[in-house]
Amino acid sequence: MSRRNGTPNRSASLYQFRDIDVMLAVRDFPNGVAASELADAIGLGDEGTQAAAIRLAWMRRFGMVAYDVDSRLWRLSAGGERVADAKLRAAVATQLDEMPSESLVEVMAHVTNRYRFGDPLTAHLLRREFLFGTARRA
Repeated sequence: MSRRNGTPNRSASLYQFRDIDVMLAVRDFPNGVAASELADAIGLGDEGTQAAAIRLAWMRRFGMVAYDVDSRLWRLSAGGERVADAKLRAAVATQLDEMPSESLVEVMAHVTNRYRFGDPLTAHLLRREFLFGTARRA
């Protein structure tokens, strides 16, 4: 990823990294993670520390992560832990893969119902996953 002027793109935006991928990277540090360590873990290097910190701050706003002011480390929030622990069962994944595309409209209706009436953390994650998945790629 590079910018037009040839300098590396050190962004950690939603369009570079899915929320769940960042959350799983945070979880890899059971005692908490500094933004610089996370930047390194997701491949941004030393120059990506600010980008990682900004992304973590946004994720905190949505309730995915928490920041400990005393230790200056980031951790998954309780809700973030629940999401990171959730696994799509193989049988369900196979059923979705084998489902005719037309049937996915009904699946999407169920997903949007959860978006509208579920908890705010899940709603944010669903919306952001849709944005990531539908972003125009270069």
